[in-house]
Amino acid sequence: MTKHTILMVDDDTLILNTLRERFATWETEVYTAGTPEEAKRLLEKITPEVIVLDLLLTREDGSTGILDYLKSQERLQNVPVLVLTNLDKPELKQLLLSQGVKEYLIKGSMTLNDLYNKVTSYLEPKE
Repeated sequence: MTKHTILMVDDDTLILNTLRERFATWETEVYTAGTPEEAKRLLEKITPEVIVLDLLLTREDGSTGILDYLKSQERLQNVPVLVLTNLDKPELKQLLLSQGVKEYLIKGSMTLNDLYNKVTSYLEPKE
């Protein structure tokens, strides 16, 4: 059976490890990156089915750094991006959704199972 491919980008290693462990129980190949640079290096090699992106990363704003990169790469332009952030800002949410982000999720307002269900809803069934 072919595995699904997910990229998770967050500078919090606890979140990355927890998410990797949760998604590894399913038929997925989970790639993780802690910086926009790491994410871009991975995106040169893989085409994920979905990306979970923390908005604020340590060295570069995840929204501009990675979202702009995705838009610049034809094969990545249609990859669904789910923003996972602590920033509960309706104006930022509207801006990002208008730029093609599929979901704007607040870290503290959902459980790991909620996030799991959101992400898996974007995965295409494999034969």
